[in-house]
This record gives sequence, structure tokens and C-alpha cells, in this order.
Amino acid sequence: ALPISVTFAMAVALQTLAPSATAVGLRLQTTRPILGKTSVEQDKVATILNTGNKEHVLPVLHHLVAAGKATIESLQVTECIGRLLRHKDSQVAAAAAEAIGVVGAPGQRHAEALVALLQRPSDSVVTAALAAIGKLGAGIQPAQKALMVRQVAECLQGSVPVRVAALRTLGGLKATKQALTIYELLQGEKVPEVTGAAVETLALLANMTLEAESCFPEDMREKKLGDMLSNPRTRYSALVAISHLGRKAPESLMSSVAEALTDDDISIRHAASLAIGAMAERVSSSDDTVSQLMAMLKSSDASVRAAATTAMAGMGPEAAPAADLVATLVQDMEEASVQQRTSAGQRISPQMLMPRCAALTALGCMKAQKHADAVALGLLDKDWQVRVAAAESLGKLGEGARSHASSLIGCLSDDSYVVRAAVCTALGSMKAPEALPGLSQAFEDSSHVVRYCALDAAAELVGEAEEYCHEVFKALKDKNGQVRAAAVRCLARHRELGPNYAGVIARFMLDIDPDVRAAAAIGLGCLGPAGFCFEDEVNALMNDSSEVVRQACAQALEQMGLRAGMNVLKPLAARNASAVRAAMAPPPDRKDPVEGLGQYYKSIMMRKSNLEKSGKWVDEDLF
Repeated sequence: ALPISVTFAMAVALQTLAPSATAVGLRLQTTRPILGKTSVEQDKVATILNTGNKEHVLPVLHHLVAAGKATIESLQVTECIGRLLRHKDSQVAAAAAEAIGVVGAPGQRHAEALVALLQRPSDSVVTAALAAIGKLGAGIQPAQKALMVRQVAECLQGSVPVRVAALRTLGGLKATKQALTIYELLQGEKVPEVTGAAVETLALLANMTLEAESCFPEDMREKKLGDMLSNPRTRYSALVAISHLGRKAPESLMSSVAEALTDDDISIRHAASLAIGAMAERVSSSDDTVSQLMAMLKSSDASVRAAATTAMAGMGPEAAPAADLVATLVQDMEEASVQQRTSAGQRISPQMLMPRCAALTALGCMKAQKHADAVALGLLDKDWQVRVAAAESLGKLGEGARSHASSLIGCLSDDSYVVRAAVCTALGSMKAPEALPGLSQAFEDSSHVVRYCALDAAAELVGEAEEYCHEVFKALKDKNGQVRAAAVRCLARHRELGPNYAGVIARFMLDIDPDVRAAAAIGLGCLGPAGFCFEDEVNALMNDSSEVVRQACAQALEQMGLRAGMNVLKPLAARNASAVRAAMAPPPDRKDPVEGLGQYYKSIMMRKSNLEKSGKWVDEDLF
């Protein structure tokens, strides 16, 4: 896959258009950046959404979709948005469905309402609902998923936009049993866009099961994809399908895929770079294709150089022999033309526009440590996107770029929060303990993305550094769930003081955010005897509504004494309390879980156990 930065992706998710304050009556403030560099009152947004007034609700929904998941979670308006799925107006219902899709897993409880939207006569509502269902698919329980798959499959008889959306949703739901249905649809389909979506989905499903792969055999792949690559209307879909197939993609098409890096359409060049990265092993063993890519690195067209370098980045260490040539592009200040800076209304990765940005990313992906000095120069670039690429590449080089830790520490005060976040992550990857003072200051950064990255980095470095534990402890009160989860993980990683915070960490198993509950469960599993005392609490959390939390509990209980690793839990597995407790029962020869913690603490825990058995223990305000 294209090595676009995590922090850059976060930045894109947080990008938002200026809100229409006069239209919706939002009072913008200059504190706590939630919507870009401004924030709004939580109650004000919820009140506006609850009115159901189309004139006011629509701008807010569009704003929330643009702002992303973090903003919606911060404002705690998921339930308000879910109620709007039943709104009679098609535009409001479609915008609400789009917002639920952005929310992801927390919006799963509204899956039934989304399915009901598939019966609406408006194509815009149906396509929005299908897109949202596809994004919720990963965590939907099997019984509900089976019903949803049937409802989505019925949409394959709808209009062209609906058929395209339904096909992509089946891929998002991982509906491998629908592969035959998609194959049959493909045989008689005449619309190129629907054909492209069908091939994309079939290629995705073929990588999941042999049954699905049998519906897209090798000879069919080669002929169908070859024909699609020659058609401008289906070329993009063919490249996406090839990137899904990866090693299973036809080797005979590599030259055609590489040639697509020179296409006039930047979306096609982007898809071609993804496909080259997915076929890295095969490409690196083909002298002709490698020569093709090397020639493109010397092209007179900046966009072609950027695309070829991005493809090299996708290949990772397989492209290391080209590192010297790629390093020369770090000084390439030319950029793609203005006409190529937009594509179908979507933001284009800077790696596809600036050869120097692509070169910095590629050197990091290639693990080209001998070019660390060249990568570090990118931290001085005037473009924040280049600085982000340089910081992340130094992080990928790891301890081999440790000599540049001081340069990264200096960037913790960068004007761009995306750069600061990338720097924090890089310092954690380098395992540079001298960065802890700077990271501890970043715990209070105005951006929650920076705070999260700083805490995650500190978890790699904190070790025995007692003086920073209190700063981490204060981050447990952060309003953002991801930041609290990172703080919990950081405290649990401390070798000496971690066990002292066992009770504090256990308290966060009751947090409203599933990521925090999962972090608390795993953290207790890492604390040894101090965490073992909370085995019953972790066991009880096996009934949590979030699959992420249940998997975290299974992992924690395994660390607490299960003899063998557990199989991955199925979302709809029976979770009767007594059955789970019996399945999780520790070996009979296991030592006392509170052994070594002192007689006083042991007496408290034994008394608690007796009260629980007698039914006198009150769970409310347990911690």
C-alpha cells in the first residue's frame, strides 16, 4: 500500500471548511481546536441537530462530515445524528448516513436504521446508506451482517450509482459468499463503471477465501484486467483490482501498470503506484519493469517523477537498489502543475505532487539509513507537508537515524500540529530517551493528535523514568478518548511504577470510550501480579458490546495465566457469564494472584472477594 503518513491521514481527516456561523447559529471560539482552529459548544451543536430543521441541520452535518470522526466524538453527537437517519427529508437522511459512516464502530447501533434507508426511493439516500454500511461492516455481528448482505445484494438491481455503491459495500462487508453473484453480474454488465466496481470487489474477495477466488480464476483475471487497462473508463478500477490481488495479480500486466504512472489523470497514477507497491516482489525481479521505473525517475515531468518515486516507496526495501537515485530527488524543488492539484474533488497526497516529498518518504520505506542526512534536511523545508514526510522517514529509519534526534526535538515547536505529531512518533520509533522532556510538554499540546502521539512515543521511552509518570497521569483526565487510552498504555508500560497504578488503570475499564476500556484491559495484563487481582473485572468485561474490548480482554486474560493462546473470538460467540468464567478458569497449579503484595493488601482483596460471593458488594462507584 502507498506509504502515506498516519499523521498526514489524521490531518486530512481533521481538515474542514469554514462553518456558516450565521446559518446555524454556532458561536465560534478560539479555544480547544475541535473544528480546525476553532471550536463550538457541544450543547449548541446537539440542540441544532435535535431541532430537525433542514435549513439548520444540513450545514452542521456537512461540517461534521468534513471535520471527521474525532470532532464528532468530541462533541458527543453520534446519537443525535443517528436519530436523523429517520428524517423524512432525503437530503438530511443522506447527510446523516454519511456522518454515521465517518463515525465508524460507534455508529454500529444504528445499522438497522441504515438498512431501512435502502428502501427509500431516492438514489442519493440509498448510496449514502450503502457507503455507511460498508464502513461499519468490520464490526457488525454475523447474524445482523447476513441480513445486511442480503439487503445490499438486492440493490444490485438498482440504478448505476446504486449498483456501484452496492458492489463496494459488499466488499466492505467481506461478503465472500456473494462472489458468485458478482461474477454472474459481471458476465452481462455493459456499463463500464459498474464493471469496474464489480472487478474491484471480486478481486478484494478473491484474496479472502479460495471459494471466492474460484469465481475469479487466473485466466479470467489476465484477460479482463488487460482489457480494462486499455479502456480509459475502467483503467482506474483495473489498477485498484490489481492492488487488491497483490501477488495474485497477473505478471504479464506489470509493464502496463508501470506505464500507467505516466497517465495524464493523477488518480490513475496514484492507483498505479499502489498496484506497483502491491506487486513489489514480482516487480523487483523483473529487469524490464525496474528499468521502466528508473527511467521515469529521470523524466522531465515532475508529476511522473513523483509518481514513480511513490511507487518505489510502496515497494519498500525491495526498491533499495534505487536509493541513490531517489536520494537525488530530495533536492528537486519542482512541483506538479496547478491543474493536477485536484482530482474528482479529493485531496491528493503531496507525494504525488512533489518529487522531493515522495523521495523523502521512499528513503524511509527503503530503510536507506546511509541517506539519513539527506532526509533530515527535509525538516528545514518551508512546506509543512515536506517536513512531515521528513520526520516520518526519520522515524522509519529508527535507531539508525538517532543522531538526528536533536533536530526532531527542535521541531516539537513547529507551527503545524501535523508536523509536531509526526515528530513525536518519530522520536518514539528512534527510542531516544533525551526526547522525554520535550514529549512531556507535548502532553499539553493544543492538538489532541499531538497529545496522543506524544503519549504513544513516551510509552516506548518511559522505561524507568519516574519523573514523567505524573505528567502521564494528568493526561488520564483528557477529554479525548484516544489520548486517555494512550495515557493508560503509557502508565502500564513503566517497569517500576506501573504496578502502583493498577487500581487507577482498572478504573478505566468503565470508561465510555471502547479504546480506553481496551487499553485498560491490556494494561492490566502487562502489570503482573498487580494486574492479576483484577482478573474477575476483566472477565466481566468479556460481555462488552465492543469487539475490540472483548479481544483486548481475551489477550489480557491469556497474559494473566491461561496456559495456551486463545483463538480469535467471534463477534456473536455465546457469552454466558458462567460459561466464560469456566472457559477462562486459570490452571489449578497457578500461584496466589496477590502473592508478594503484602498481607494488608491481600486481606483487602480477600475481603472484597468474600463480599462479592455473598452478594453484598456494590458495583456502583467501585473505584
